[in-house]
Amino acid sequence: MSQPDVTEVRNSFDTQGLERYLSNLSNAHHTTFGLNKPNFKLPLTIKQFKFGQSNPTYFITDANGFEFVLRRKPVANDKLVSKSAHAIEREFFMLRGIQVCNKPRTKKVPVPDLYLLCEDESVIGFVFYLMEYVNGRQIKNPSMQGMSESDAKLHWDSIMETISSVHSLDPDTLIKELPANHFPQFQPEKMAKSSGSYFQRQIRTLSSVANLQSKVVDPIPHFDQICKWLLEKAPNDPSKKSLIHGDFKIDNVLFDVNEPKIVAVLDWELCTFGHPLFDLANFLQPFQLPNQLNLLLYKPDKTDMGIEKPGSLDSIYDKLAIYQSKLGYNWNDNDPSNNASDNWNVGFVFGLLRLCVISQGIAMRVAKGSASSGDAAGYAKLYLHLPDLALNTINDKVQDSKL
Repeated sequence: MSQPDVTEVRNSFDTQGLERYLSNLSNAHHTTFGLNKPNFKLPLTIKQFKFGQSNPTYFITDANGFEFVLRRKPVANDKLVSKSAHAIEREFFMLRGIQVCNKPRTKKVPVPDLYLLCEDESVIGFVFYLMEYVNGRQIKNPSMQGMSESDAKLHWDSIMETISSVHSLDPDTLIKELPANHFPQFQPEKMAKSSGSYFQRQIRTLSSVANLQSKVVDPIPHFDQICKWLLEKAPNDPSKKSLIHGDFKIDNVLFDVNEPKIVAVLDWELCTFGHPLFDLANFLQPFQLPNQLNLLLYKPDKTDMGIEKPGSLDSIYDKLAIYQSKLGYNWNDNDPSNNASDNWNVGFVFGLLRLCVISQGIAMRVAKGSASSGDAAGYAKLYLHLPDLALNTINDKVQDSKL
């Protein structure tokens, strides 16, 4: 059994309040229970995971040795800069909804079991939820260095099976499980009024954010040109509404400790209904990025992953073919070209545009003196160079891409 990657508690909360609450759950207020409710035995032993910087996450063991996880907001609701930020309520209800959708399916999305959501901030000082601790193995680099080719293939089979299982969830069943106060945008009347395709909506949002950030730092080079190309080339939405994770990447999945099989998909805070191409691009884009950039993104780990590596681009299309075989149907009934392989460059360029906006945001925080990461200065420079990679892809000069 692998040991969780934890430290002593760095971000404190009212642990006595948590124990009082768990000892009297029958009288709990502002609490939503999951599909299964365990019995907690006091006292609790609490550690904090090293990951989960955005929403502090804790590894808890009760007096019977039962292990579970607490995930909370970093601040009280009235201290949040944006009401939509750190929306762990959405994460709880989405995971619980996925569990409901999983019940009749043989093709299940592996997610932790949800125990309860407490929206009463007086309990520990923050909104929080409790879920199952999944004893899994994390892989931090998608190149899977040091793994045999046959083992890596089995891992990628599981990855593509899992991504396809998310994209093929029954959207109507899921939406019925999502409370309107936390998911107003998913209610039928709202979705009916939604204008434009997923990519059109995303580009509008990214443009708005980039314009605001450009008032503080230099604008993103070639931004309008890249947006124009994306709007011309981006595929229409799938015929069936598709759930997308929103942050699908190698370190947001856990593998079985003994088998090449995903046992949990984590961090659903950014999930929405959209185009499946986005999840695939987010997961696979490192194979087309320059190695120099991957060394920064995966720091301090060393990696030879990148477009310079022979066969790197071919490996992307191999994985996309696996995805398509696992999905088992076309995204769009009337457009056979609306598939992952034919639209890969669109997904990759969109991913670069998104990285540009994120990097520009870091540059803005550096300029204001509010960036907390020691690597912030390096990330802040990326948006001045990433557009060249996008233009190389647009102009079919992928092999010449340099950072």
